[in-house]
Amino acid sequence: MRTGIYLLLGPDPDLPGRQCVYVGEGDQVRSRLAAHDADEAKDFFTRAVLIVSKDENLTKAHGRYLESRVIAAIRGAGRAKLVNSTEPPFKGLPEPEIADMERVLDEIEVLLPVLGFDILRPAGQEAGVDSGPPAKAGPGRPLGTNAEGPIFTFTEAGADAKAREANGEFVVMAGSLAKRQEVPSCPDALKRRRLELMSEGALEATPDGKFLRFTADTAFDSPSGASRVVYGGNVSGPRYWKHVATGQTYGDWRKRQIGDSDPA
Repeated sequence: MRTGIYLLLGPDPDLPGRQCVYVGEGDQVRSRLAAHDADEAKDFFTRAVLIVSKDENLTKAHGRYLESRVIAAIRGAGRAKLVNSTEPPFKGLPEPEIADMERVLDEIEVLLPVLGFDILRPAGQEAGVDSGPPAKAGPGRPLGTNAEGPIFTFTEAGADAKAREANGEFVVMAGSLAKRQEVPSCPDALKRRRLELMSEGALEATPDGKFLRFTADTAFDSPSGASRVVYGGNVSGPRYWKHVATGQTYGDWRKRQIGDSDPA
């Protein structure tokens, strides 16, 4: 088996609908896969992706560089639970070879979604499209909106979060503040989700310890999924996310959008 990197993927047993992923590299990938298959700590994986060169020109150093970059990309996207115990940085390549490996990484980012593994796409970005920076307010674009749509706020119980819809996801924006203290009735699954976001670095405690700050845009399946993480307990997203410019609830705004789209 050629030198390369590999991804082991499977369903997260703690969070339905979410994937676990392990990234590795090796000179003999087949033997590494056999070892992982016998490892009870990695019994989650049901599929494997191998990334090798058809010309067999990937070296050990190339593999370590790609492994480091793919791990960082998965962690930054926040779409899967990364089960690697370490995240080894690797920069031991000359600049021309780094440029070559970055082109390989570009190809990986294009091919993985085609194969059904959408784990590298940043929150709110359409697959295969560079979303670019948010649009500024100006003529034809009122305050409280961006390129993807209006911005909503959640300010219950001291939280101060902003979110937007983008490409079918509800994205809590970097810098948003979530409650640090969970409500007594907070479900175990939600506690695990918040802990996971903290372990991934997507949520970090503020210096005063009173809140959790989102360090990056973070995608959720629904407004309620986002509001529960921000609030630290079960709470209605459509009711408590409010349009930053009009104060309209997300639920009312959504009904208006659906009504406006109906044929006359």
